[in-house]
Amino acid sequence: MIYCNSAVLIKKYSYVLQERDVVRTLDFSGKFEAHKVDLCKHITTDVNHTFVKVLNINYLYWIGAPDLRSLIKKLEHLETLYALDTKLGIKDRDIAEYAKLKKLAVSIEDKQFEHSSVVAAKALTALKSLCLKFTQYIAEDRIYFFLRQIKQLEEVWISDEAEHTYRINYGQIAVSLKNLKKFVIKSKSVLPYYDFSYTGLIKVFDCKRSECATEFVFEKILTKTEGTKPSIFEPAENEYERSWQIFQNLHKGVPYGPKESQVIHLTKSLKDVYFEDLNFCHTVILCNIKLIQAALQILSFKNSSKLKRLSFRSCLFQNADYTTKEKPTSGFKRWRKGVQINSACHPFETTANNLKSLRELEILTCPGCATGAVVSAYPLIATFEYLETLTIEVPLLLDGSFLKEVFIKCRYLESLYIFCKSQNEKFIMNLCQNLKYSQNLRHFRLDHKEVLISKLLNSFNELKYRKLLRIYVNCDKLRGVDASDDPFSVFLERNPQLIFCLFQIKNNTNKQNRDIHTIFNKYKCGDPAKMFFVIKEISSFSGGFPIPAAHHDIVFYRTNVAVVNIDEF
Repeated sequence: MIYCNSAVLIKKYSYVLQERDVVRTLDFSGKFEAHKVDLCKHITTDVNHTFVKVLNINYLYWIGAPDLRSLIKKLEHLETLYALDTKLGIKDRDIAEYAKLKKLAVSIEDKQFEHSSVVAAKALTALKSLCLKFTQYIAEDRIYFFLRQIKQLEEVWISDEAEHTYRINYGQIAVSLKNLKKFVIKSKSVLPYYDFSYTGLIKVFDCKRSECATEFVFEKILTKTEGTKPSIFEPAENEYERSWQIFQNLHKGVPYGPKESQVIHLTKSLKDVYFEDLNFCHTVILCNIKLIQAALQILSFKNSSKLKRLSFRSCLFQNADYTTKEKPTSGFKRWRKGVQINSACHPFETTANNLKSLRELEILTCPGCATGAVVSAYPLIATFEYLETLTIEVPLLLDGSFLKEVFIKCRYLESLYIFCKSQNEKFIMNLCQNLKYSQNLRHFRLDHKEVLISKLLNSFNELKYRKLLRIYVNCDKLRGVDASDDPFSVFLERNPQLIFCLFQIKNNTNKQNRDIHTIFNKYKCGDPAKMFFVIKEISSFSGGFPIPAAHHDIVFYRTNVAVVNIDEF
């Protein structure tokens, strides 16, 4: 069996893929580069699709609904369809093609949710698992009536991304679906404290992270001591559990994700839990040496050796006993506090060496930690050679010279998100100088008050591999642009693969933005997948928001660490 996730792969190996019973799973989720080909045609002509059971087309927003319906109809044995943020929804015409499905994930808007959709839901007799992502306001009664038609549902995920004042009555849904074994809720609304234990659904995950949705995971499971606090913290039996006990007492919230939470809830033990997600960034920041040492202990134990996603504040780089070797002993020499130095023998190095499997890393600043010890730890990011996503909130004293080593050693790095709250010219200069060493960069975001636009875009032009797909720059103004200089045309001409380009320039005049937008329009080439914008302000509350939901992850950045991930449905 072959697992296909590339249109190029299909075209290259079509002679093999035509063989009987070869392909069972087609996964194109987030493969924005697929816009270059007619994907539906490739699948139906270059692949023996008769036995395909799983199709994942999440975030492919440019393919027309009729083409997708036709494709689904031809996949005779299809059982699972992931179609979040696509042209498909739950119109009665869509539902007619879903009748054979056992598992479905789809985004819906109010205009797609008609009375005929509620009636057509009765045809979904094979459906056991359903994920609904609401991108706009949905009439509450329609949701209940729709779900009641699918009485056999065993698993329901609801992601309510609409910004509104009302909230869905999830209790009514839990009561209505008698066969429900798993219920996942992710909502931007303020939700009450739900307890569905009377239905047999036990809460195994409860989370509200900063600027994120409220999240609950309920499962119908058998526990040894339902309703009691896990004994992993009281009493602590070893150094590892004592570290967790200290951290739990000082921090509000759960630092691990839904998978780990379920295991801990079942076993009442930390001993055999190998964490994949740990998020030490919470709404309340209590930065003190006890918390720092406890967090470092947790990350240094074998239970964190398989960690894939990690988020923390720069206070974990701090250490009261750390002194830099570069600090002069003579009173006649100047020493610039905080200037980037060599990271040798830094206390965080032992921790970093234990996290070789890390794929995603978020480092946010801690207002009280801006010493030389903190700044000198950033070069250790290069230790994580399998890193794919890096998010940095840049402290004022960080000069960015470590980026070259990061780009060279972290050769799988695809996503880079940089947030500068204060003007940091040195960091931006080093960023522009070293971007050319990046080997796999596809998604880039920069927040900075003033952006040297010619230097930034020229650095992308120097990339050896033309893989950049999305770029978002958020600034007050651009610098280095005059009437005789047009860095945008050169950039777009050298990066024809670019699918999303957004410049948010707060202090630009409407005339300046229109001029840049005119340049952008020349390079769209009528491609419905290409989204190029120049705007002054962004608000998710504004009506008719033009940016497809597939790109909201880069525009409205929120942590993806230790939260409910809809893609894992």
